[in-house]
Amino acid sequence: MKLKKIAAAAAASAMAITAMGVTASAAEYEAFLMFTDYDWLWGNWNAGAAGDVTVDGYGTYTVSLDNTQAENAMSATNGAQVFCVDIIGAGSEFTVDNTIVTVDSIKTDGTEIKVDNSKIAYGDIEENGNFRIEIRNAYGVTGDMNDPHYEPIDSENFSAAEKIEVTFTLASADGSAPAAEEVVEEAPEATTEAAVETPAPDSGTTSTKTGNTSAAALAGVMAVAAAAAFAAKKSK
Repeated sequence: MKLKKIAAAAAASAMAITAMGVTASAAEYEAFLMFTDYDWLWGNWNAGAAGDVTVDGYGTYTVSLDNTQAENAMSATNGAQVFCVDIIGAGSEFTVDNTIVTVDSIKTDGTEIKVDNSKIAYGDIEENGNFRIEIRNAYGVTGDMNDPHYEPIDSENFSAAEKIEVTFTLASADGSAPAAEEVVEEAPEATTEAAVETPAPDSGTTSTKTGNTSAAALAGVMAVAAAAAFAAKKSK
């Protein structure tokens, strides 16, 4: 009877590990900060800078650009002519119908500036398959003074000498995400004459956000498997 319980616990733990693997294999997209000032300096038009981030679902992310990554960053920025976050290839997964975007903060050289989220434009704006968060684009709706999206930031006085950072949140329009970090239940502790202790989670445990399997859950499976082998050997 004990052997059956141990085998069941091991199977349940294996299923938990498998489920985590499925979650970790969800689509991933690269997001980057597109920018140039009024003088066409501080240019960044494509992904590849060190401040890019991987977007793998609803959640909060930060992209950045500093004067070592941008083209022709010879001085502080003279305003913001084009200022967007592009999430490459995500235009079909995140849409204006299923996603709400909030720009949590914009920082220049570590100092937060004012942003009006009611004027932020987002979606597959250029119909190229990318999901764009338009903070300022002189050639887009945020640059058209006749459009309600005009000027989410004070683009004329925008200035950064060292670094620009944007933190944004992608949330499900139905309110279901982002949710709290997923918690994977550990396997029940095995009980035999020679008790096998299941290690408790420690600081090495990683969430499915990183794409890595939980170290604590893996340790639990190994402990249960050891207990099963011990019980099987004793029953012979």
